[in-house]
Amino acid sequence: MFKSVLILTASLMALAVAPALAEEPASAGPLDLTRRIVATSGAAGEDSAGYVRIRNGSPVADELVDASCACADTIEFHRVVRTESGGSMIDDPSWTVPGNGALDVRPGASLHFMLINFDPSKAVDGRVALTLTFRDAGTVQADFALTGDSRAAWAAFD
Repeated sequence: MFKSVLILTASLMALAVAPALAEEPASAGPLDLTRRIVATSGAAGEDSAGYVRIRNGSPVADELVDASCACADTIEFHRVVRTESGGSMIDDPSWTVPGNGALDVRPGASLHFMLINFDPSKAVDGRVALTLTFRDAGTVQADFALTGDSRAAWAAFD
């Protein structure tokens, strides 16, 4: 019985992570976007968090200035500020991608995209298309895999 439960649990985890593993490359100039995921319960109308790693192959910093998709009313750049008395959420106007560096917008860290009024029915093959706009590199459309477990999906790339 215990072995059956372990096998079932492992299978369900694989299903939750599998869409993120089959990632196609997405680039905007010197910027490469990987680990593109959206965490969702699958219910329409909820806000959902999005995550991505953006690597900059240029020595010059760039700035992520906008994000949009047909799958949500709007996308905000959220930063969680933790204090001894709790925490708060700040809506940042943009995020900097350092020159010859990376911006990790990852589960459990302070940054995430917030897809307001997310509609998972807009997904095709477990993915939604987001359009990211950078100050210098321009605009790129990239598919983000839907997952019920963002931390497991992020870790699956390692």
